[in-house]
Amino acid sequence: MKITIVLLALLPLLACKNNTERPSAPATSPAAVQPVPAAAAGPAQLAPENKPNPLPGGGWFTWKFSEKPKLGTIIVKVQVFGKDGGRETPYEIIGESGMPSMPYHDSGPVKFQLNKKGDYLLPVDIVMTGEWSVLIRVKQENKEIYAGKVLFSL
Repeated sequence: MKITIVLLALLPLLACKNNTERPSAPATSPAAVQPVPAAAAGPAQLAPENKPNPLPGGGWFTWKFSEKPKLGTIIVKVQVFGKDGGRETPYEIIGESGMPSMPYHDSGPVKFQLNKKGDYLLPVDIVMTGEWSVLIRVKQENKEIYAGKVLFSL
């Protein structure tokens, strides 16, 4: 009986023992701003509204809310720029929104819609007060090249 209890107590520890080695980070120049690879440990923290978020190849994107977050629907707008500073629309941008404390109620992946001005738009339904997150994933040729999130509270 004691052996069974000891085995049951140790079983979760044995099951959780997996490869604890982490992949080494690529060498980067401290002077250069480097995009965070999508495969990194979780999404990066997005830069503040209207500030550049670097993309591979020298381009960047900015994001902003249509208005100060409040109960109801708000729009997240993303604008993408090439390394020359001109507006571009070569990406598929996917958004997810929800409350980190209630992950089973998240929106799931939703594609941003491209308007005539070249802005990527995503409606986000804020249904209660608390902490919320918006995750932005940038894809190029069906490969995720960037993932970043922003947290905000109502």
